[in-house]
Amino acid sequence: MQNTDYKIAIIEDDPIQRETLVTALEQQGFSIVSFADRRSAESYFDKTLPDLVISDIILGQEMDGGFDLAKHLLSYNKPIPIIFLSERQSEFDIYTGHALGAIDYLPKPISLNVLIVKVKNLLRITTPSKEANSANGEKSIIPDLEIVPNQFKAYWHNKPLDLTATEFEMLKQFATSGEGGVVTYDTLQSSTQGVVERNTINTHICRIRNAFKKITPDFNLIHNEYGRGYSWQNKDD
Repeated sequence: MQNTDYKIAIIEDDPIQRETLVTALEQQGFSIVSFADRRSAESYFDKTLPDLVISDIILGQEMDGGFDLAKHLLSYNKPIPIIFLSERQSEFDIYTGHALGAIDYLPKPISLNVLIVKVKNLLRITTPSKEANSANGEKSIIPDLEIVPNQFKAYWHNKPLDLTATEFEMLKQFATSGEGGVVTYDTLQSSTQGVVERNTINTHICRIRNAFKKITPDFNLIHNEYGRGYSWQNKDD
């Protein structure tokens, strides 16, 4: 994968240090979003999760702002690697950072060269599923829907969908076909190695819809295409 495939979030209250980090990582081709405080970062994460978070510990008036941010990230059902950057180097602080999920804890002032190498290594190690999915053509092309084929897991708006392995295989057909494409009855049946009978496909589709509705109650994106199968698209029934 190219560096541009990765999104990194930087949370640093010092504008000069923040700009230095942003510039250094953008020059490496990474996609960067940056924030000066914890709350604006959390608001963004509620909509879109990055592949990596780099954060200071002290954020404005919040002495443990970075730690609180890490706690917030733990509320998602998707692990996000964190690198802490801080002048605080006590054993307790370093222990706390790692206990909250940090993969690394670097002292300030930092070496940009060391940080860049660590970022590249961490992303290569912690996000292998992205590369595997792209290589296998099994990456979801539907916005806000993520699939992890080797784990039979799917996420809608970063929240896990409650699906059986059979239902996951059926949903994967929609995820890889994209919006508007018709997934035929034969395709849905063959995707489950024949486990699902033609006359029970509708029951499984209902269960898949209900899994989405547990996250977004007004979900109505999987539509019946009479005599053909189903499609994923925005339209009125």
